[in-house]
Amino acid sequence: MENINKDFLDSLDLLDKEMERFIPYVLQDLWELGSIPDYIYQLIDNNVDTKRIKNIVDFGCGKGAVLIYLAKRLKFHGLGIDIVSEFIESANKHSIENYFSDRLDFISGDILEHIDRNEKYDIVIYGYDSGILGDVHKTISRLQNCISDSGYLILEIAFTPDNKAKIEGLPTENELLEQLDKSDLETIDKIFWETDKIRTINNENNIYINKRIEELKKTYPKHTQLLERYMSNQIDECKLIVNEMICSTWIMKK
Repeated sequence: MENINKDFLDSLDLLDKEMERFIPYVLQDLWELGSIPDYIYQLIDNNVDTKRIKNIVDFGCGKGAVLIYLAKRLKFHGLGIDIVSEFIESANKHSIENYFSDRLDFISGDILEHIDRNEKYDIVIYGYDSGILGDVHKTISRLQNCISDSGYLILEIAFTPDNKAKIEGLPTENELLEQLDKSDLETIDKIFWETDKIRTINNENNIYINKRIEELKKTYPKHTQLLERYMSNQIDECKLIVNEMICSTWIMKK
C-alpha cells in the first residue's frame, strides 16, 4: 500500500498513517467494507431496465462484494478498481470462486486516473467516504463523464441530519440535497439505511476486527498503543454512524 494520501486514509478511518500497513490484516475477515450491496441491487431493480445494462464500474470496489452480489442477479461485464492491492487479490479470489472471472475484472490502481480517462459505463458505483473527488457536486460532475448516455450513477453517502451537529467531512442534509439538485443528473430514487441493520453489521465487524487487533498486539507489542487507538477510533466511528449520521444510497440518471 504505497502513495496513500490523506483522503484515502480518511476513507479507512485511519488517524495514523503508520496503521495503513496493518489494514489488510485487520480487515481480512470483512468483505462488504462499508457497502450494503442489497440496497444497490434494489435501486437498480426498481428503476433500471436491466436488459440494457452492459457494463458497470465500481470505483473504490474494496473486495468486490457489490459487483459479485450484482453478478449473481444481473448479466453484465463489471470492472472494480481499488488502490489496495490486497483487497483486489481478495476480490479476484471471490470472483473465481463464484465463477464470474469471465465477466468481472478487478484491478489495483488509483481511481482518479481511471475516472479521468472518461471511459463510459451504463452504471457507475461510488461510495463517497472522503473528499478525494471534491465535495458532492464536484464528485458527481467528475463521475458523470464516465456515464454512458441515459446511464446511471449509484452514490453511497453519509450525511448529518439538520437537527444534529455537523460532522467534519460530511455534508448536512440540506447541503447534500442542494448539491444533488445542482448536478446535471436526475435523482430518481434513494434508500436510507436501516439503523438496526447498520448496528448489527458494525457489531459483527468489530468482533472480527478486535480479534485481529489482539493478534497483532502479540506479534508487534511495540505497536500496542497504535493498534488500541485504531480499535478505539473504530468503535467511536460506529457510534457516530448509528447515532449522529444517516447513511444512504442514491440512484441518479444522466
